[in-house]
Amino acid sequence: MGKRVAITGLGVSLKSAENEKAFKNRKIKKLLSRGEKIFCRSAVDAVLDSGILEADTANEKRGIFLGTTKESSSRTELLNVLKSIYDGEIRHKEFAEAVAENMSPLFVIKSLPNACLHYAAEEFGIRGSNSLFITNGAAGSQAIAAAYHTILRDDCIWCLAGGFDSHMDEEEAYNFKQYGFIADIIGEEKSSEVLGEGAGTFILEDYDHAVSRNAKIYGEIIGHGETFLDLNQEETENIRILKKGICKSLASAHEDVTNVAFVHADGLTYKNYNVIEEKAIKDIFHDAPQINSKNQFGNLLGAAPIVEIAEDLNKKEIDQNKSQVFMKLSAGFGGEVSIIVIRRNEL
Repeated sequence: MGKRVAITGLGVSLKSAENEKAFKNRKIKKLLSRGEKIFCRSAVDAVLDSGILEADTANEKRGIFLGTTKESSSRTELLNVLKSIYDGEIRHKEFAEAVAENMSPLFVIKSLPNACLHYAAEEFGIRGSNSLFITNGAAGSQAIAAAYHTILRDDCIWCLAGGFDSHMDEEEAYNFKQYGFIADIIGEEKSSEVLGEGAGTFILEDYDHAVSRNAKIYGEIIGHGETFLDLNQEETENIRILKKGICKSLASAHEDVTNVAFVHADGLTYKNYNVIEEKAIKDIFHDAPQINSKNQFGNLLGAAPIVEIAEDLNKKEIDQNKSQVFMKLSAGFGGEVSIIVIRRNEL
């Protein structure tokens, strides 16, 4: 058997953790958005859970891959500045004075979506492969996939793969109204249309390396595929494209349809994606259960794939006499669909 990729650390956080398990570099605290603070907690939890830093050496290659939609810096700051421009003419002196009075000098730095790549790399001594994905609901899945392929290529021994998002701020939530979403301000209603907040982090590791250090192995990433739908075209064509992507993902995992225990759908309701997804899955898997966790967590966007897979890895009700292979589909608003195939370890 060729190289294998194990999941050896899990960290999930569904609330702000401003004063809990923060990174050692306290200077970045003022730079962190709400979503990034939640990510810090999940990342620390995953690394501690894996024990990877206790057994690792500085010479071993490490990577980091993150997925997010990431809220920008406060729009209030920007709007207060723009009040100085109200008749179509830019009065440079007044504008400069308004910037100095209303905007943080760190405004641009705070809005950089890839800032957490640096913060987490500094925290955990990661100096290798890295990338950020900002495809909202597909982002966390693409981060997992990038880490998986990096380890398969032998570019890294282990990788941190994370996803995070928080759009509870009214200004941020307003941007998602165009997609038909609302913010879960009260924290009671949960569905694919309701935005949640959270973060999830995995430690992916070369399987042999994990075994050699006697690490707990939650499961393995065994296959991955990507496809792209045009959600403005006919439903039947999108179903055909998604079915093709699912089959390619199964082929990459060297698994047969009949060996998949269940399919964890995305459930995204935007432009009727959920109807396309449901029909494609049913056409291929027939009787395999199809589940959706967004009625439990809400739509966590970049965090959703990792949080939902973590839930699947910890399920105890699956019949141990049946296959432990399952598939996770994750969709973005632009039509991106990332498909991960996972084999659970028996609990």
